[in-house]
Amino acid sequence: MRFALVFLLMAQTAHAGLFDARERAALGQELRAYLLSHPEVIGEALAGAEDRRYQAHVDDDLALLNRHAAALFHDNRDWTFGNPAGDVSMVVFIDYGCAACQRALDAAREVLASDPGLRLVVKDTPSGPDMTAARFAEAVRQIAPPETYMQAQDALFAAPDFTPETLNAIARALTLDPAAVTARMAAPETAARLMANRALADALDLGPPSYVLPRTMVRGDVPAIALSRIVESMRRKK
Repeated sequence: MRFALVFLLMAQTAHAGLFDARERAALGQELRAYLLSHPEVIGEALAGAEDRRYQAHVDDDLALLNRHAAALFHDNRDWTFGNPAGDVSMVVFIDYGCAACQRALDAAREVLASDPGLRLVVKDTPSGPDMTAARFAEAVRQIAPPETYMQAQDALFAAPDFTPETLNAIARALTLDPAAVTARMAAPETAARLMANRALADALDLGPPSYVLPRTMVRGDVPAIALSRIVESMRRKK
């Protein structure tokens, strides 16, 4: 790496106009000959650049997490499950229109079931213009117990569509009044809540499904075993 830096500095000096054309050509030939004789230098330089890019990406993510920590982990309007005083909180952004989101939520629930120290926060985050399913879920969250909201999630992921007839049938299966659910779906605060979740995801450069933990963001769904290891890693860093 030291040699790479030396030659890069030499090249920059040559480019700065301190050498004439003949001297620059000679310097270029010397640099080329050195790199051909020591190809590992190129790998070292590229690895160093990649490490710097990765660290910059991590630093950016941490800055975003710190800036939005209150909205992520401490919004009392969110649905939470598990240990309210858990030593690790995990947020999952989901949209009922994507199969990957169902896998992401299933993985989070699986980890939650085996981790008594985990607190799970679910944020309904519609990714497209149609917020019907998310409105339904948010309406159920507002008027029903947490267990019913979980059942509504499962029903929405399994639903063939999100027509009024289908959603009314789901409401009845959950022993809820379809008219009451529909009224909450139409309430301005329901749409505002979902738009706030979407704005938060956008601010973090996330889309559903995504997981957020105190020191990391995971874009996309991951298997439960990998998610569990991430949680344990967060716990060890406390």
